[in-house]
Amino acid sequence: MVHLIAVGTYVQTHIIGILLAIVASYIIGFIWHGPLFGKQWIALNNMKQPSKDEMKFSMMLPGLSANFVMVFVQSAVLGRAFQLVSLSNIGDALIIATIIWLPFSALLLANIYAWSGKPMKLFVLDSAHALVSMWAIAAVLYATL
Repeated sequence: MVHLIAVGTYVQTHIIGILLAIVASYIIGFIWHGPLFGKQWIALNNMKQPSKDEMKFSMMLPGLSANFVMVFVQSAVLGRAFQLVSLSNIGDALIIATIIWLPFSALLLANIYAWSGKPMKLFVLDSAHALVSMWAIAAVLYATL
């Protein structure tokens, strides 16, 4: 219980860093699923490329909202973890982020994609996005400790 309270305290004292981490995660997501890998991601998900008339912000709102909550919680927990281990440099922050990403993102996605029959390329693309996003969150949190 004490660590849950400490996470709440971390949020109160580091809200700017958490919000900046969310912004960094959104920027990576827009670049990743846009100019970098957008066409590949759409094809691997068997979706059709929407026309400009079909693209509406309201279509993205549920995903953006869920992502906001997810990154907010990730940032709060990761930031508290950083306080517990007394980071000596940004490399330590990235290593901890990678260690957390492996079982809680990569292996979770591997299991879900294996059961649903999704392509391995999609797993690699989505797992890599989760890792790069986690690294950005870690870097921002480290910079704002």
